[in-house]
Amino acid sequence: MSRRPLLVAPLVAGALAALLYSNFLLDWVLRGFHGMSAVVSELEAPGEANATLLRVTDVVCAALVVALLPAVRRRLPPGIWREAFVVATIVFALGASLAAVIASPCGPGTVCDVPDAGLLTGVHDGSSIVSDTALFLGAAAVWLAVRTTGPAWFRRVAWWVVWLGGVVASAVFGWYQSTDDPAWAVGVSQRAHILSISVWIFCLGLFAAHRIEPAS
Repeated sequence: MSRRPLLVAPLVAGALAALLYSNFLLDWVLRGFHGMSAVVSELEAPGEANATLLRVTDVVCAALVVALLPAVRRRLPPGIWREAFVVATIVFALGASLAAVIASPCGPGTVCDVPDAGLLTGVHDGSSIVSDTALFLGAAAVWLAVRTTGPAWFRRVAWWVVWLGGVVASAVFGWYQSTDDPAWAVGVSQRAHILSISVWIFCLGLFAAHRIEPAS
């Protein structure tokens, strides 16, 4: 890759997509700095104050990530791991969009008596799990693609995102979600998981912003 100045468009797209994926920050500000302990999916439930904003920004984020894929793919070494990354990231975007369209039926602290609540929750949660898993698998594929060629920073980020975000943060969130003790830890651990995904999305934009050296 070139040492020339970074391309602006992919860098901005990656930064914006990363911010929108962590849209709980927008909700937090709009709520007057409350609500960090609630599961983000519940904040997107119909009737919640910022539900439409959160769901729209999820879809916009997914679209921006897909828009970055051609540039990222061109910069990765050819091979099966490059294609695995592309497929996994498309699955991430589709799953995130489906989870935004079919939102969790009930907000935090409410009695959930919505018709078909179980089905809606299952589709939403399943889409979210598939989406997140696909993103981390895509990061693992990138690590395998660049493990010998570099760039070193991208390889390191992929490694840490997979282990800290995909394994550690996911396990901690799952534990607190099952125990609900303490209650605030569920939302906090989920947000750590979400932030790790945002870091990866930003790095996709940063990687895509590096110019390709012209062939000699």
